Amino acid sequence: MTDMVVTSEKPDQPIAWELAHQWSRAWRVIKWLFTALVVLAFLLVIGQMYLFYDLFFRIHPILGISFAAILTGLLIWLIGRPMISFWRTPIAAKPPPPPQDPSLPTRAEAITRLRYDLKYLKALAKNPAMSGDANAIRADIASGELLLEDLRSRGADEHKTLLQALRTYEHTHIETRLKEIDARVDKLIHSEAVGVGLATTVSMNGTIDAFIVLWRNANLVAKIARLYFGRPNFRGSLLVIRDVAAMVVLSRALEDVTDLTGEILGSVLGRMGGIVAGPLMDGGINAMMTLKLGYLAKRRCRSFESWSLKQAGAISKEAMEGVKKESGSVITDLISASGGITKIASRAGEKAWQGSKNAWSQVQGWFGPKTEKQG
Repeated sequence: MTDMVVTSEKPDQPIAWELAHQWSRAWRVIKWLFTALVVLAFLLVIGQMYLFYDLFFRIHPILGISFAAILTGLLIWLIGRPMISFWRTPIAAKPPPPPQDPSLPTRAEAITRLRYDLKYLKALAKNPAMSGDANAIRADIASGELLLEDLRSRGADEHKTLLQALRTYEHTHIETRLKEIDARVDKLIHSEAVGVGLATTVSMNGTIDAFIVLWRNANLVAKIARLYFGRPNFRGSLLVIRDVAAMVVLSRALEDVTDLTGEILGSVLGRMGGIVAGPLMDGGINAMMTLKLGYLAKRRCRSFESWSLKQAGAISKEAMEGVKKESGSVITDLISASGGITKIASRAGEKAWQGSKNAWSQVQGWFGPKTEKQG
């Protein structure tokens, strides 16, 4: 009976492993297919920008060629230049995997972690944003090298007394210095989110919205990488670029949705309420997407996870927490900033509507008086 139980359990392990392996391969294929679809859709959106070429070319061939040349120049200057700057940023140090037992790391794990800390500090010393602290950072590196030598000289269990010193070293010499850059990056993300939201609120064309989103988010990613003086590895950098492309595609698709929403709200809020509500919703969603992209880029370019018992969660989860925390402030600033513009637009729309009614009444008058109702 015992042999029968053993033989019935053994085949389950290879089957379970094979299923997990097949699912892992399938998931990789799905992710690459999704990336390919995003890239294809992004290229289609860029192609839509050139559709205006036909419009201008029909007016005059020189006008069409001039439009294509200007658009190409803008794409190279406004998008190509920041993307080149992003790729030229040095690759940031990659954090080592967390210890198997975070409450009690081994001596080898502690040494690996401290070597990473020193590598990160050396990159931080070269950061133009930290040029005023370069000498102090070099002193921090020297004290870290002394701690590393102390760890290497300890026995297999004697290193436990230095674990707290390692965590204190990370907090004092790295996390504290990063707070200054973090504050600048958070301020940048907030201002860009409001700026993108405001610009796409005012814009009444989906293709222009897509161009604005592409331009501002390419600049945002490049500035974040420059402030941290680091970008993720090749795969991580491609993910950042994919996120930007996905935002452009979503921004273009949002225009039709928000236009329809504006028409529906117009029947509830009135004609001008619908005109304002649709674009404002479009701008708000674009602002939130910019906010998320900014926090994703921040997490990937910052690349430093403090070594503690409570390890950082997934990148996407951490980005969403930042969005939830900042979304209220961004939407408030967006509504405040767009209030004057939408108010002017509403007044202009009302005047245009009233003017068109008066013009139509005048045209009717040209063809004779209105027929009066019989009493």
